[in-house]
Amino acid sequence: MRRVNVLMAFLIAGYILGIWNFLILPKYYMTFGLKGFLISLIPVLIAMFLIYSEAESTRRTRYLIYELFFKVARTPAIMFTLLMFLLILLGVTSYFSSWGLIYLFSGDTTFVPLLAVLTIILAVLLLLLAKGRVLEFISGVSVIFIVFTIISTILIRNRSLSVLTSEQAKYYMHQAVSGITSFSQPLTLHGVIMLLTSVVVAFGLGAGVYYVIGSFAPEGLDFKRVLLGVFILQIILSFAAAYSMAYSLGPAFQAFEKSVHNPKISPEESFRLYTQFSALRNYATNSTVPLPQSVRVFYFIPEILKGNVPGANTIIFLLVLSLYFAGLTTIIVLLEMGNQMLSEVMQLSREKSLAIVAIIGMILAGLMTIGSARTMFLMVPFSVGSLVALAEAYPLFSSDLTVSRGAVAFVMGVLLIIGLGSIYYAFASGSDSVIMGAIIGLVLFIPLAVNGMLLKSRR
Repeated sequence: MRRVNVLMAFLIAGYILGIWNFLILPKYYMTFGLKGFLISLIPVLIAMFLIYSEAESTRRTRYLIYELFFKVARTPAIMFTLLMFLLILLGVTSYFSSWGLIYLFSGDTTFVPLLAVLTIILAVLLLLLAKGRVLEFISGVSVIFIVFTIISTILIRNRSLSVLTSEQAKYYMHQAVSGITSFSQPLTLHGVIMLLTSVVVAFGLGAGVYYVIGSFAPEGLDFKRVLLGVFILQIILSFAAAYSMAYSLGPAFQAFEKSVHNPKISPEESFRLYTQFSALRNYATNSTVPLPQSVRVFYFIPEILKGNVPGANTIIFLLVLSLYFAGLTTIIVLLEMGNQMLSEVMQLSREKSLAIVAIIGMILAGLMTIGSARTMFLMVPFSVGSLVALAEAYPLFSSDLTVSRGAVAFVMGVLLIIGLGSIYYAFASGSDSVIMGAIIGLVLFIPLAVNGMLLKSRR
């Protein structure tokens, strides 16, 4: 039993510790400093409470998620909202985790959708062939990407410090590094709302995963200890990624500075180097930079390191695989949880439901080769993620599944405020793709309008 508990802990950790710890959360640790970290504890505590309550609700009752929503909470429509949100998360996670792999191969971003499709196929094969060994696989990969992340951060720091000769480059890097632990960084309401939303999304709320995990979790599993471990690991990984960004800022500026004084380097190449430095600096200092641009910045690091720091290939290998493995463990969990949810709702076999979930994920990942579609699908979780998490929490409030309905009501109220804020900024962005992402996110709530019909149809 003890071994199963450890494996279940890694399953949850592998799901939560995903690509957003690399792509989004470091931005707010850099722009807001320790203020940002303290603010992020608000949604972290909310997430911990909801994860524990949702998992315990199905573990205690031993209901499957759809049974719980239908028989106890009387809200089967929420299941469809959660399932659609899960499928979008699957497509987005597959695409952005696979993007890093191009730096191990051709560097051509046109191959990202293909790599995303192959990643989903790999995850499906692991679920079908590994069977009872999937938990062991996730555990091993989780350990690997945590170790790789820490090592790559240390290497980036040491190698960057060893090559910097430009005083201006040292200044920019020092500003970024010291900003992470500073209390003097200014806050913006827009940035704070997006930070709160990002933490909710990073913890994987809104996809119904924790209800499903609770339905097969062993009796002796201590969710509180598991979540405490995940909380510590998430902080370590997010700060490690932030420091990787900060220490890359020095080599980025030095590369641009050298190109300006080198007649052999074309103006176009100098402009490219300046663009990378400028994007990284904006990431570190401007909390209101549009989300799609912020996500792109992480992938500049391999380009910055290559040719500018010694041992760059090793660092790139570790960094890219860290991101990919973080995404792969999340993808495996999303596939399996989506499979279980769909098979319950549609009464399908495991193979058929898994195939449907995988195919939809592949289609979404393929569509993201179009820039506007990529922005649109990326913005779905970051515009309505908190509202979907609120819907996910509603069954706890509407029944006796939790010890404190008052606490659930308070949490739902906070999620409503965060959700309305993120929706407002999405519609105020002025970007058609961002607005369409928010609209698609709101469409996910349409099944709630037919909840009564679903209840009658199952009688």
